[in-house]
Amino acid sequence: MNGRAARAGAPHRQGHGRQRHIAVFTFPAYAHIAPALPTLTELVRRGHRVTCLVAEPFADMVGEAGVEPVVYESGFPWADGLTGPVLETVLTFFEEAIAPLPAAVARLGADRPDLLAHDLAASEGARLLGRAWGVPVLQLCPTMASGPGFSMSRAQAEEDTGPRERIDPEHPSIAEFVARKARLLAEYGLDDVPPESAGPEHGDNVVFLPKAFQIAPETFDERFAFVGPRLDDVPDTGGWQPPAGSRVLLLSLGSSYTPDQAAFLRLCIGALAGTPWHVVVTLGRRVTVEELGPLPGNVEVHQWLRHPEVLRHAAAFLTHAGMGSVMESLSYGVPMVLVPYHVDQRVIARRAAELDLGRVVPRGAGGAEPLRAAVDEVTSSPRISTAVAAMRRQVHAAGGAVRGADVFESLLRRSERPSSPNAPATEVTHS
Repeated sequence: MNGRAARAGAPHRQGHGRQRHIAVFTFPAYAHIAPALPTLTELVRRGHRVTCLVAEPFADMVGEAGVEPVVYESGFPWADGLTGPVLETVLTFFEEAIAPLPAAVARLGADRPDLLAHDLAASEGARLLGRAWGVPVLQLCPTMASGPGFSMSRAQAEEDTGPRERIDPEHPSIAEFVARKARLLAEYGLDDVPPESAGPEHGDNVVFLPKAFQIAPETFDERFAFVGPRLDDVPDTGGWQPPAGSRVLLLSLGSSYTPDQAAFLRLCIGALAGTPWHVVVTLGRRVTVEELGPLPGNVEVHQWLRHPEVLRHAAAFLTHAGMGSVMESLSYGVPMVLVPYHVDQRVIARRAAELDLGRVVPRGAGGAEPLRAAVDEVTSSPRISTAVAAMRRQVHAAGGAVRGADVFESLLRRSERPSSPNAPATEVTHS
């Protein structure tokens, strides 16, 4: 294995064989990292070594999963989101795609992985090293997969109803980035790495949702393993408990930035004030309790509270339609009122409504009445109840972390390389 014999590891079961080294390139956002962690933990449990390129704010989260974090210098504004012009946004993603390279070469150059995996938004560095080192590459999809029959980028563009900004290809910022990237690749001996075929359909993919939720599922072949979401199978040990005899509704707008979050939460709380619902609100780090003003008697607010503690008792979830929240809701069989803001959330919300898993209420839909009507519908419709129950079965049948780890190991077996200490190594040199 590139001049290094693989160290023996404890096999998961008969036939899993020796320990392998897997390196994972992450994207600095909770919603991108969290879905993959149970699979990585399962790989570690089976005796493999897993190294994870990660931005500093998420290093502890990765380490707690049993994975070795390797911190790289990230310039992505993970805390506040992207709020600048389109060109600035595009270049920020391009910069982040190559940001892990120095840390990756320093840590992995003399300890080559047997497999490189990467988040769908963190592909370039992993794919460059995969081609340079002759290592198989696996893409990890925390949201809708793109393939020959469906493009998430195109779907998001169709949901973008704002003014279109034209990007000037001659803009000096683009030229500066291209030159900076060329210098970086040359420094690490990657400037002559041959180009690859474009698109996720040219490689293997692990998708963290059930295939039944994917848009155009019939167009995806065996290169896409739909293993479903992370499932927090946590027993009810008496943590959060609802008031006796209450009907519970969970309200959360997730961790991503939206400019109107506190105001919209106040609208939702006002819409449900005085109703028979016991409303549990989780805020995260972007809104404080004080910003919500006086609270009705049927509303309780938490800065942080694990959603499974509430969802196991809930009859509805009023959610921003992030994929993690949607999958969590479906794993507990809870119908949703979906109030998306970002374009990816709008795509997900549209799919959920199309499958009768909930109803979409646009954020500018005209006040409290549409919200109350949607809550009444999703909690009283037999059609929605049946659809949610069926999707819950799909979520739990998808395989989760165990199947995800099986996909990693299957790719490792397909791409076995010589383990002799005399096997030639393909070095990436640092000039």
